[in-house]
Amino acid sequence: MGVEVHREVLGPDTIVVNEYPLDLRHAPARGPGSYFGAAHSGGLGWGFGAALGAKLAAPDRTVIATLGDGSYLFGVPSACHQAARMHGLPLLVVVFNNGAWEEVRKGTTNVHPQGWAAATGHYPFATLEPSPRFEEIVRAFDGHGERVESPDELPRALRRALRVVRRERRQALLNVVCRR
Repeated sequence: MGVEVHREVLGPDTIVVNEYPLDLRHAPARGPGSYFGAAHSGGLGWGFGAALGAKLAAPDRTVIATLGDGSYLFGVPSACHQAARMHGLPLLVVVFNNGAWEEVRKGTTNVHPQGWAAATGHYPFATLEPSPRFEEIVRAFDGHGERVESPDELPRALRRALRVVRRERRQALLNVVCRR
C-alpha cells in the first residue's frame, strides 16, 4: 500500500481495534489509545463490540476494526451492525476472509501434530466454506459493503469505505478475500 493511502487510512485521529494477526509494520500505532489488540486472555469475537465502544468513547475519531472472518461471525455481526446504525456509529470493519478458523486448525495441529487431521489435511469445524458474502450483511443495515478480491483493489476500496465513514457518516465493511 502506498504511503499516501497509508496516511489516509491511519491518520492521527484513527483508532484500530485488531482481532486478526495484522502485521503492525503495515499499520503502526499512532500513539496512546490508537491501537487495541487481543489480550491473551481474550475470547473470539470481542473486536467488533470493542470497536463500537471505541467509537462511542471517541465519536470524532475514525475507528477501524480489523477482524478475521471467524472473529467477525463470533461477534454477532447483525447485532453489531444494528447497534452501529441505531446509535449513529460510523466505523470501518475490514474482514480478512480466508474461509477458515485458522486458530482452530493451528490449535488442532499443535495438540496433535501426528494426528488424523494433520495427516489428512482435513480439519472438521475449521472451515467457513462456502464463505458468506460479508459485504451483504452491512448493506442490510444501510451500510456500505465491498468485496475485495485482489491486493490491487484494496487502496481504492479503502478510500471509498473511509469516504463513506467520514463524510456520509455511515458504517462500511470491506470483505478482503485472502487466499490460503
